[in-house]
Amino acid sequence: MLPEGRAVVMAFGESFQGADRAEQARLLEWTRTPGHLLLLIPPFETGVCDVPVSWRAERIDGSARGGEGLARVLATEVTHRLDGKLQTPPMSGATWGDLSVCLGTYRLHPAAGLFAVTSLPLWSLTVLDAADQLAGWIDALSALAGESKPVERPTERALTPDHFGMLVFLLGQSFSDEEEAIAALQSSSIFRFGQDRARQLMTELRGRGHLVGAKPTVEAVALVMESPYACYVGALRKVSTP
Repeated sequence: MLPEGRAVVMAFGESFQGADRAEQARLLEWTRTPGHLLLLIPPFETGVCDVPVSWRAERIDGSARGGEGLARVLATEVTHRLDGKLQTPPMSGATWGDLSVCLGTYRLHPAAGLFAVTSLPLWSLTVLDAADQLAGWIDALSALAGESKPVERPTERALTPDHFGMLVFLLGQSFSDEEEAIAALQSSSIFRFGQDRARQLMTELRGRGHLVGAKPTVEAVALVMESPYACYVGALRKVSTP
């Protein structure tokens, strides 16, 4: 679960690089909101990563030189430099003396949060003696992610009789997916939902978190069983059981 308010989420670069596309997209989508900073830190996998743009962490020979602030503190422990299409942010400690990059960033749109990659080993014990510099570095990077806004949740309307009817139908027997459920619904002698209306109801129920595929969630089951429609579930199961 990713935080909704202003936040810095740090992850190992190799974990992000090795994640599937869906997980990478989920993390990247989180940075669409201003105030959200996703920061990848060493270790890294070798090779190019093309999310959100093409970038890679290349091994360096010897130690990095010429950094400022926190970069100078950690220079002797840095093993990679960044290359690719990530942008170099305008802050201290983003590059070395030879202008090679140790901090790259990307934002989905001008008002979005920030995706960032650094070759600085922020987990090093060395930073215990440089706590103020670490805090200042993260604060400066976080400031580039923009200002977060309060999350406004729309008032959720109560479930309608049609919503309960669809849940009762789905609780009456087990369906592998939406298509199977809709096909069974069309041949039902009890329920009278057309295909378009059935799809709409299932989409709305999923949007409320009451369905996973064609299966009601635990919360949805509780809502039905606490409602006047609970008696219909048992009756429908008896009819559906061969």
